[in-house]
Amino acid sequence: MYSSNIEAINFASLYSVQRVASTHKKKDKEEWNKKAKDMNKKVHSGFYNDTIEKSISFDKKDTLLDVGCGPGTFSLRFAPLVKQVNAFDFSSKMLEILEENAKEQNIKNISSFIHDMEKSWVDVPTCDIVLASRCLEVDNIEAVLKELDTHARKAVYLTYKVGISYLDEEVLNAIGRQITPKPDYIYLINVLYNMGIYAQLQFIFPEENSSSTVSSEEEYIQAISWSLDGISKEENKRASQFYKQCLLNGKTPPLRDNRWALISWKKN
Repeated sequence: MYSSNIEAINFASLYSVQRVASTHKKKDKEEWNKKAKDMNKKVHSGFYNDTIEKSISFDKKDTLLDVGCGPGTFSLRFAPLVKQVNAFDFSSKMLEILEENAKEQNIKNISSFIHDMEKSWVDVPTCDIVLASRCLEVDNIEAVLKELDTHARKAVYLTYKVGISYLDEEVLNAIGRQITPKPDYIYLINVLYNMGIYAQLQFIFPEENSSSTVSSEEEYIQAISWSLDGISKEENKRASQFYKQCLLNGKTPPLRDNRWALISWKKN
């Protein structure tokens, strides 16, 4: 048997080291509960969602496991295409809004439940397709990837961030914030390789440069603060100046780095 030095590298450990060092920390369930109502207004349409839908082939008899489902971004969209959707999130408010959305749309084949993906998956149902969209900010990525694989009969689809931050680098430069990068998508590709999974990769980049979807300077600064777990008075001042200057220049103030990697694999 031949081996290479890449097989001796423990990418899961490297991911963990980078995650601990990163400026971007994991939000707890209470923070996501507070975010749920506003998030529900913004996440149900757009280029990202359309790309995900085009990338997954469903059979009407399929069951779908929507991991970290939020307010139902994909549960609601895919429910008419499959037999059953099982959706979970660790935020009770997200699930409450998902259920309200499903009722308003008269969708009856979504079963939702509270679950933390970093806890035991013993009660999580196995489904034909597993989808984990923009939700894998976890400490033990290898353990979660194994659960995604175990709970899929046909295929797994997940997305993970491309780049060093959730914020556009122009914003970071404008406010003078130096950050320690978060783990990039390439860690997951290599962790999967260590697991013996040869995943497919495609990128979901916005059609235009990432720009703000907020409606005011106050909301813009709040979005920056949310991403960085708080900003200083000086950073707040610089963000305000940057926002105003962009508008004076006829430019939409950049905000988020909306580049994502879509990673998928079929089950044998």
